Amino acid sequence: MKNMKKVMMMGIAGVLTILPMNAESASCANGVGVELKGNDHGTYCRSPITMNWWSAHAWCDAIGMKLVPMEECECRDESKCDMTRQCPNLYNTSAGDIWLWTATPKSDTNANVINPSYGGVGILSRNLDARYALCL
Repeated sequence: MKNMKKVMMMGIAGVLTILPMNAESASCANGVGVELKGNDHGTYCRSPITMNWWSAHAWCDAIGMKLVPMEECECRDESKCDMTRQCPNLYNTSAGDIWLWTATPKSDTNANVINPSYGGVGILSRNLDARYALCL
């Protein structure tokens, strides 16, 4: 009986240890999205597929988030960022060569995009459906 209590307590402790990891990994679109962390601030959720600018807004809304504004590129603590990059907070060479939509329009037909693999910023047609949503 005493050994059975020990086994049950160890089992409960094991489950409790695992739960926070599962909850954390599921926090980005219930585990469907890809979590990205800013160098200085912010934890973001990237869509698993590419889409156009309007769909990117809709995808972020659907998961209870918003498409990131260009201001998320800013670095508040320069010691944590490579300030030679256009988007120092989201510069991450391990992110792969991908482009991310931002909520910031550049004209009636274009919007700003970010490439975290080199910390670059660009402008693309909002109709182009080959970019990922980045939500905050």
